[in-house]
Amino acid sequence: MRRRGPALLLAFGLLVPPTFAQEYFEGFDTAGKPGDRRGLVWDYRAELSPVTGWSELIPGDGYAYLTAEREFLKRRQRPWGFWPFQSLSFGPVGAGNRISMRAKNSAISGLAAMIFTYREQDTIDEIDLEITATDTESRRPHHPTGPDDGWTDLRMATWIAADKQKPEPTTLIKQPARDAQGEPLSLQDDQFHVYTLEWDRREIRFFIDDVLQRIIQDQVPDRPARVIFGLRQMPWAGRADWTEPQTMTIDWVSIEPLE
Repeated sequence: MRRRGPALLLAFGLLVPPTFAQEYFEGFDTAGKPGDRRGLVWDYRAELSPVTGWSELIPGDGYAYLTAEREFLKRRQRPWGFWPFQSLSFGPVGAGNRISMRAKNSAISGLAAMIFTYREQDTIDEIDLEITATDTESRRPHHPTGPDDGWTDLRMATWIAADKQKPEPTTLIKQPARDAQGEPLSLQDDQFHVYTLEWDRREIRFFIDDVLQRIIQDQVPDRPARVIFGLRQMPWAGRADWTEPQTMTIDWVSIEPLE
């Protein structure tokens, strides 16, 4: 039986203000847009493969599907913020929470898979965990990417009051994904993995399958934001080496209060 997220998320209590600790679980068992509950509102973007509505993304079989088609990967320079998404989002969510996604097929060449928080007003606040088969700006680009001696690259970042016209991350870390022994890990294995952001008010902890990947301290956004997860074409994610559509499958997303 596939994992359905932490058991405590199955019991919902009173509504919790979105700026404080929250409990939430979505397992995509009902077709269409998830219901707005516990103060969280859902949305989607479909720019890498057209859809006609929510039921194409969430058919009600216990998964959400985010598909990219190569013809929608336009390799031309764009203003910041215009690289296309295929994503789902909900929010607002605040600090003091563990935000998780269980998904497979996240390491796709030419694309970045991500789970991140995003708030835009006069400036931008953001917490990023981005996954790509090989990061062309890493220390060793174009490395093997499969499970035989290959690995998947990560970007972990925070953005605090970033300029909307020319945004730069406050902190940016690039490294391979690592297993429990600290060895580089490939996520091109057709297996589900759990990606987690622990958003403490003093630090951000990034996990894959409960293995700590990195900690960012002090440089922490403190305002509630949306949670966005899915795929995005990014200039540092390399070129697509595939012709058939690629689909990232999401089993569940959850929020748990940090102790």
